[in-house]
Amino acid sequence: MAHERTDLSAVRRVLGRTAIATLIGSCFSSAFAQEAAQLGTIDVRAAREYDYVVKSVSAGTRTDTPVEHIPQSIVSVPRAMIEDQGSRTLSDVLRNVSNVSLVDARDANNVVFKIRGFHSATVVDGVAMKGNFTNHESLVNVEQVDVVKGPSGALFGGQGVGGYETTGGIVAITTVEPSQEVVRKLGFKLGSYGEKGTNFDVNQPLSPVLAFRMTGEWSDSDSETERVFFKKRALFPSLAWTPSADTKVVLRLRYLDNTTLDYSGLPTNGTLNTATYTLPRRTNIAAAHLPDTTNTSKGVNLQWQQRVNEIWSFSLLTAYNEVKLDQRGTWLVDSTSMMGCMDFGSATPTINTLCGARMWAHLKTSTVSPSLTGKLQFGEAKHTVNLGFDYENTRDNEFMIYSNGIGVVSFDNVDLTNPLYPAWSEPVAPATPDQRNRYLSKVAYIQDQIDVGRWHFLGSLRHSQIKVNDVNPSWGINNVSDNAKITPRVGAVYEFTPKVSLFAGYGEGMKVPAFSIFSTPPKPEESTQTEVGIRLKDLAGVTATLAWFDLTRKNVAIGDPANPGFSIQAGKQRSKGVDLDLRWQASPAWAWIATFTSQTAEITEDSNAALVGKQLFNVPEQSARLATRYDFRSGDLTGLGLGLGVTHHSRLPGNSTNTFFTPETSVWDAQISYALWKARLGLNVLNLTDKKYYVPSAYFVGGQVTPALPRTITATLNLAF
Repeated sequence: MAHERTDLSAVRRVLGRTAIATLIGSCFSSAFAQEAAQLGTIDVRAAREYDYVVKSVSAGTRTDTPVEHIPQSIVSVPRAMIEDQGSRTLSDVLRNVSNVSLVDARDANNVVFKIRGFHSATVVDGVAMKGNFTNHESLVNVEQVDVVKGPSGALFGGQGVGGYETTGGIVAITTVEPSQEVVRKLGFKLGSYGEKGTNFDVNQPLSPVLAFRMTGEWSDSDSETERVFFKKRALFPSLAWTPSADTKVVLRLRYLDNTTLDYSGLPTNGTLNTATYTLPRRTNIAAAHLPDTTNTSKGVNLQWQQRVNEIWSFSLLTAYNEVKLDQRGTWLVDSTSMMGCMDFGSATPTINTLCGARMWAHLKTSTVSPSLTGKLQFGEAKHTVNLGFDYENTRDNEFMIYSNGIGVVSFDNVDLTNPLYPAWSEPVAPATPDQRNRYLSKVAYIQDQIDVGRWHFLGSLRHSQIKVNDVNPSWGINNVSDNAKITPRVGAVYEFTPKVSLFAGYGEGMKVPAFSIFSTPPKPEESTQTEVGIRLKDLAGVTATLAWFDLTRKNVAIGDPANPGFSIQAGKQRSKGVDLDLRWQASPAWAWIATFTSQTAEITEDSNAALVGKQLFNVPEQSARLATRYDFRSGDLTGLGLGLGVTHHSRLPGNSTNTFFTPETSVWDAQISYALWKARLGLNVLNLTDKKYYVPSAYFVGGQVTPALPRTITATLNLAF
């Protein structure tokens, strides 16, 4: 919550305070001597109040709506909070939202975020990003992140296609756009683990109706894990044309390149179970000379908003996005087990065979979404009607090839107590991808938001037609289907006072499953959510949402007991519990954040009776966060900001059979910053007490663990010109 101070006499007073200079100098000395983590841009801002509270969002309804009028849990993280906490990744941002399962950077190519126990989609400027690796987004150009909880968040394009779903909800990112304000910002960061980087934000008006903006990031970092590194290159140019108050066109381009070394986690023997031996946390079970894993995303997004008359307005979103992943990985199997390279662990704890594969994916998605919004009034009822059409076409080319054709990199066993890893054996790539999937989605929708006095109603219908062509002869997959379904959404809000309201909502979602061998063409996987909650709006400085939810997922693909190797859609999973998200502005200088979740997330139906009642993989029963930030706004310490937080989760299931759990844990973080005129110095610490613990790894959907991030410290300098 730092602010600019341009009074020269005040500047001289601040410069004269040797205590402050000593404090900042000491902080930077510590930063270079200890461990570091990546950090997005930190901007210099004017004095502010209530920066942690977002008053209206469009992510939940596709129209700009006050949060307290929406009958569903929607939690926002604004730019101010991202900056003040020194967030490095999207996962760091989402720790400030209840019931979101976080993702370790080493797992970022293997899993998406979970909300309320189920997978979610990442939406950037109204377009769903495709793939199981959508959490790499750079924070350098992020204006706001909105989390919409539940399947009724399936509002953008043809999500719910193939391997992408919105059962848990969506993580909606809004990026910065060009404006008529001149902006010149430059940031630097340094720390341990070899971290270094720079970022910039330049906005330039070209005329009274035209503006250009460019943001970018370059960062490098090693990690606690041997040989694992992170490189990020990002560039986001944009152009805004506003010829009149009725017309606005924004063109955004994106280029995002993430490079790392694949990491498959560690076995539970030697980590959670140290009765036989102890495995060093830095261990990386990987072939020698393993090639890098690359993830490149590029695209174009065009948004046109046109006010037609006093009642109606028109909008058009059209986008093209392309993602290419080239992942080479190695992992261990028991040398005495059947081949297949899908089992992790060993009956002989320290003796294993190393297996490897190359997974390559190239996705191209075209999106077109026109819509009309009308503001009408009939008597006391005010209607906001939104109707439109979403067209989305995804081409998904992939292959997965094992080393040496069967997966074994080398038949020489690896002894983890004295490892000697064999050289990488590059699989022979096919001339054409053996998996060439096509997903075509056409969605028509209508939504009405009605305001009548203290009542606020919402009702919508979406008709989705989804064609799936998921054919992979090498794996025996032949899923060709054409499914259509209407999914409703209804809800109401009653405002007892302008500061206290009660809401209730019901919504449905759908997904067409893929990547399994079905005995019959797949039918839609369905999800439903019922939610009841209470909201506070700036009640003694407190803005909060407390919600009870019941979320069910059915027609889940599970193993066919009558046909081994095939799947049937007979599974059912359920998550129910309570979420709390609270922001308290105790004073203009002092802000608090609190989140809490208590839930039961489990398998309720499965062909394997032993799985019924099992806790969903990597979903805690309880989680919480408490954080505070104080910015000195007057006196000798003006410009100094201090932050402290703690994040907690209960034990985490390491696989779907619940054969092991990682322990519950609480981790502290801290921040200190000092703003002086056009500069801001910062020091950000994650895992303040350097707690050593493990979390489940998502590699091959569980079965192993990842050593959680140790204490990491980053020193930053951000300048505004």
